[in-house]
Amino acid sequence: KTEKWVLKDINFRVDKDEDIAIVGKNGAGKSTMIKLLLRIYDPQKGEIFINGINIKELDINSYYKLVGILSQSFNQLSITVQDNIYVGDVSKRMDNEIEEAAKKADVHDTIMELPERYNTFLSREVKGGIQLSGGQWQKLAIARAFFRNAKLLILDEPTSGVDSISEEKIFENIRENAQDRTTVIVSHRFATVRKAGRILVIDDGRITEDGDHPTLLKQDGLYARMYNKQVG
Repeated sequence: KTEKWVLKDINFRVDKDEDIAIVGKNGAGKSTMIKLLLRIYDPQKGEIFINGINIKELDINSYYKLVGILSQSFNQLSITVQDNIYVGDVSKRMDNEIEEAAKKADVHDTIMELPERYNTFLSREVKGGIQLSGGQWQKLAIARAFFRNAKLLILDEPTSGVDSISEEKIFENIRENAQDRTTVIVSHRFATVRKAGRILVIDDGRITEDGDHPTLLKQDGLYARMYNKQVG
């Protein structure tokens, strides 16, 4: 417990088909905001509304069925490639959707080069099984999130181990499939962040800037300084 407010005076509205990026220095409050949206924490003051209903009044299991989350610490399961994607939503089983999710995550071509393709076991302890690289695992986890087809998709540093070309493809696919879906991206990589429709800048627990990339550059505030430092 801390006496210091982690977030303070936070007030913003997100529409159903917006894609939002959240940026800020380490410790600014980005992770806390995500945990509040996931109801891991409840706010000590203030309220969060989903479609006009207080998040505390929603059935938590029904809410979670509409939410997809990809964090840096995703599960690497010692099962087949296909089943690793399928666990994104075990209520459905459509192989064509699994393949489509893999294509959106730019990992389908890699899978097709594996010994048993989608039926390859991702464990060296199984005969014929293999182990993926960190970046390939990350893409597979992104495919899992695509397969879930969530109404609220939260991506917390989702491409930290992925090359810039694949990252570009993945986020282009996220934007193309954002209709009637809210996407929230937390990232330190401005190649990802700058293409978001809207960017929230958090500094010392407050939202200090809110706008798209060109707007925030013109404001010449924290976002512009962070962006120029990374790309300069």
